[in-house]
Amino acid sequence: MAAGRKRAPSIKDVARKAGVSVSTVSRYLNGGRNLSEGKRKVIAEAVEDLNYRPNTIARALVSNEFQSIAVIATDISLYGSMQLLQGIELAARRRHYLVTVTLVGNGHEKVKETVDQLIQNRPVGCIILDVERSSLLHSFAGYIAQSLPTVIVDEADLASGSLRVGAYEGGYQITKYLLRLGHKTVFHVSIPEDDKKFTRCLGWRRALEEAGAPIEEPLPCTWDFRKAEQIGRYLCSFPEITAIFAGNDEVAAGVIRGILLEGKKVPEDVSVAGFDGNPIGEVTVPSITTWRQNFQGIGAKAVERLAHWPDSDDQPETKGVDGTHKASEEEELDLDQLQQSRAMGDEQISSRLIIRESTAPPQSGHGR
Repeated sequence: MAAGRKRAPSIKDVARKAGVSVSTVSRYLNGGRNLSEGKRKVIAEAVEDLNYRPNTIARALVSNEFQSIAVIATDISLYGSMQLLQGIELAARRRHYLVTVTLVGNGHEKVKETVDQLIQNRPVGCIILDVERSSLLHSFAGYIAQSLPTVIVDEADLASGSLRVGAYEGGYQITKYLLRLGHKTVFHVSIPEDDKKFTRCLGWRRALEEAGAPIEEPLPCTWDFRKAEQIGRYLCSFPEITAIFAGNDEVAAGVIRGILLEGKKVPEDVSVAGFDGNPIGEVTVPSITTWRQNFQGIGAKAVERLAHWPDSDDQPETKGVDGTHKASEEEELDLDQLQQSRAMGDEQISSRLIIRESTAPPQSGHGR
């Protein structure tokens, strides 16, 4: 040890100061429940007085089990996935858990092989990030849940007890807002997602149906904003389009660029709204109206569910030992039931409409 460097307190120091055994301190640090309140108190005071920080990796090597939370996803490059991961990491750190991230590829066997390796590492639980539900990963939820406490974060899956990111509600509210501005209808540039599930696309469709507004089929876009720019150029050839709801803020930015390059103005000629609350929407010209989702709050809630798993009644379905998902009757709930349902706990995770420069009432003679 270098001269003058103070040795970090060890678990033995904590045990000595608290007047208990090392094994008792270890049980306390690992959340053991068979401890008296008196012992918990003296150990907690010793930990605080010594400023003791458990060496999670060392404990894992001794116990032959890493106290970790496994996150499994198809892609973490998107804004929403990155923010979810940050929320998971921050909440896990507060509980002294490591976070491991596993990315899965395409193909049933490759996914199963990756999942089997994850299970063998014996994490305390698994969080599945499959927000758009456009991969095979979601179908393995039941398979993983047979071995590990499992929380799914996706658009909305009432059958599995997943955490909803509020996409349906956001799509619905964005569309209602554009209609309230006076636009006759709202065109949708969609991102890759299953529009038969409770997604932003379905929320958009429901809002138009309720208003009796014309509904054109969504124009599908990839995650590439350059494709969105081409779509923006294309839509300029339809003067009756005065309002566009883009599936996320990057797509909205691309659509706006395409519209501007064709010589039209936003929002004077066409209003454009995005989704997700990506900071890019604050610095574009014009700035982008959006539905901001609290991804970090959702990620933190996923960790809390795992931390309190023995007391939770909303565990995912565990059928499907071959990795297939068995649909239940609950998945057939209609949209009215979805709007009324707030039993998943996500009502406390705030999302909200952010109104910026890219939306306005249609000009006289347009959209009315």
